Amino acid sequence: MARILRNSLKLPKKQALFALNRETMRDTMVYLLLLMTTLCLPDTIRITYRYLTEESGTSLDLFITQLIVLLPFIIMFLTVAGVSALAGLAYIIRTMTKRKLAYHQLWKMTGYALTLPILIVIIIRIMEWSHWLFTLIPLGLLYILLYKMITTFPKRKSA
Repeated sequence: MARILRNSLKLPKKQALFALNRETMRDTMVYLLLLMTTLCLPDTIRITYRYLTEESGTSLDLFITQLIVLLPFIIMFLTVAGVSALAGLAYIIRTMTKRKLAYHQLWKMTGYALTLPILIVIIIRIMEWSHWLFTLIPLGLLYILLYKMITTFPKRKSA
């Protein structure tokens, strides 16, 4: 995972891009789930602290079940759905630039390109900045990275 993180932070360099394309889909999924869990961790800690310090209508058993079972499933679902939607937009970029890339390649590229934007979101949340512009910065960075990564690949031959 350290190798994947290191290469993801080096994107859009060609060497890092091609090294990440050789990673298996299983490793990509594990990496993304760890990344998203890291993103959700401060909120999970905040919710747990609030539950333990305030009076709640939920039993401790139910809360622990939700925390241990439901939260990971929600993170998995949102990760797959979110990366798939963002990869759909990357597919549009691929089509406009006429590059030779399949959707599964774009999906993996999108997942790895999310590393730096997610780290920026974590910093924004820690600093408690709440301006609407701070939402656009990571998204803009993601698509700049994706555009540069997509244009690294050769164009399709004209028919």
